[in-house]
Amino acid sequence: MQIFIQVMESGNFTRAAEALAMPRSTVSTEIQALEDRLQTQLLFRTTRKVVPTQDGRRFLETAQDLVDAVTASEQMFLQGNLRLSGRLRVDIPSRIGRRLVLPALPDFMAQHPSLAIDLSASDRMVDLVADGVDCVLRLGILEDSDLVCRPLGEVDFVTCASPAYLAHYGLPEKLDDLNSHLLINYSPRLPASTATLEFQHGEHPIEIEMRSAITVDGAETYIAAALSGLGLIQVPTYDVRHLLERGELKAILPNTPPPPIPLSFLFTKRRNLSLKVRVFLHWLEDVLENHGVISHTPAQREYTDSSVSFPVKQRSQN
Repeated sequence: MQIFIQVMESGNFTRAAEALAMPRSTVSTEIQALEDRLQTQLLFRTTRKVVPTQDGRRFLETAQDLVDAVTASEQMFLQGNLRLSGRLRVDIPSRIGRRLVLPALPDFMAQHPSLAIDLSASDRMVDLVADGVDCVLRLGILEDSDLVCRPLGEVDFVTCASPAYLAHYGLPEKLDDLNSHLLINYSPRLPASTATLEFQHGEHPIEIEMRSAITVDGAETYIAAALSGLGLIQVPTYDVRHLLERGELKAILPNTPPPPIPLSFLFTKRRNLSLKVRVFLHWLEDVLENHGVISHTPAQREYTDSSVSFPVKQRSQN
């Protein structure tokens, strides 16, 4: 049943096989065996995708309920001695992955030596269902979708530039001064349509169109461009705190900061959240709290079932 569910979520046998870490032929054989046992056709097969039959749609709902029920039953006896196994597929923003998660990961894996992790740390957007990803961490504004969102909190941003850039273009003291400045534009997809900075002005955010001589699609490049004196950037404060303290970057316009951005943990909609995802989520929250990325009260530990999807508006996937 789990193989059938993965095929339905991935859309074809090849992606399902990759997500399950098994040969494509095994996936095909198992689906055929399942259809033989049920004595009905579950899928219409083409060279590129599979489409469920009417019986396939009915069976999918039942299969998901059964798998979720078994998972919940197993978890009843594991709360006091959590030793995870299997494979967990996670996608996180590149800078959070490199600077925060990877240095802390050895301790987590030492606690769960039977767990294998596929960690994607990039600035691209993944499709949880099609790519077989269990959960993602996203920094940005979200839109409606059939995913479950666990809001982790809001991340503070800062507007900054290098001392060399400010020595050349001057230090802006108010928003109107930005007319004579350059922006290092960030966009996960190139070419970018607009180049803007956002600020909190009173109770409402405002967006200012800027001139930009360079656009980048990665967080590492974004900060490197600022250090090279190519323009202004807006980034999570925690991510450049060390650069600000060393004077390699300088914060500007402190009275009109950028609005904070939500940080969310997303996973596919299930009646029961898998133990692997639940444990990883709580560990990840601790890592982010310890580095001052987020803060919340213990009452916020329970995940929220709200339908959201990926960020549609991003400053930087740090």
